[in-house]
Amino acid sequence: MANAGMQESYRPLLLGFGRYVAAQVLVAISTLVALWIAGRWGSAAVEMVYLPAVLAAAIWWGFGPALLAAVTSALAYNFYFTEPLHTFRVDRAVDVVDVTILFLVAVVTSQLASAIRRQARLAEAHATRNATIAGFARRLLSCSSEAEIAQSACEQTSALFNCNTVIMAGLPHPTSIAAAPGSAAITPTDIAAAVQTLQSGGVAGHGSGSVAPAEWVFHPIRSVGAPLAAMGLSRDDGLNPVSDAQILLLESLLDQTALALARARGPAIPAQGAAAIR
Repeated sequence: MANAGMQESYRPLLLGFGRYVAAQVLVAISTLVALWIAGRWGSAAVEMVYLPAVLAAAIWWGFGPALLAAVTSALAYNFYFTEPLHTFRVDRAVDVVDVTILFLVAVVTSQLASAIRRQARLAEAHATRNATIAGFARRLLSCSSEAEIAQSACEQTSALFNCNTVIMAGLPHPTSIAAAPGSAAITPTDIAAAVQTLQSGGVAGHGSGSVAPAEWVFHPIRSVGAPLAAMGLSRDDGLNPVSDAQILLLESLLDQTALALARARGPAIPAQGAAAIR
């Protein structure tokens, strides 16, 4: 389990390093192509060969790898195609201008391409989230009772976040009304976290800074008034079940669950919002 956790922590670092290496491979390929062109038709405009590499790095891997590609492209052009050859010294003013313009154009191009990439990824993420919420809501609409709604919400949330889920309701002694998988264990400390969520309407439990020993983190399922119930999430490996990037999606799913429960319950919502769902 510890090895798996270490692998997960190193994976972003390795992926980031791989993006920079891949960007340098593009620059190396561009240099080979430029040398081939220069050997046949001269080096008058071979600096333009480097721009597609920088542009591709920005589109595929972001601004950091593209910026490094811009720097190494300018250095490679200076080393192989400006007098004196095979040095980084520049003797002619026109070569200084060429290297400088290549670098500036590459940087500007990489910024524009990286911005387009970020916008495209953001739009894709929004579309995916909206589709997930819509599918979640459709399944809740097909449920005819509060118990079915709670079970469906648990099962869908468990599948989406790859974690254990439970919905608890009822004060002062909350009970589990739905869970996925059904074998998930709830300790007294976890129940205390659920009570705090039902009473305060805030997040409590694992990783929240309150009820620290709890293994579950509980989020309120709120309608108009106080929480109708509390959804708990946990992972068998002890990690946080929901990342910072996923919290907005979880909140939207909880809102959909609250709407479905309130609709099934009818117009009268208990003041405590914590009466057990039957």
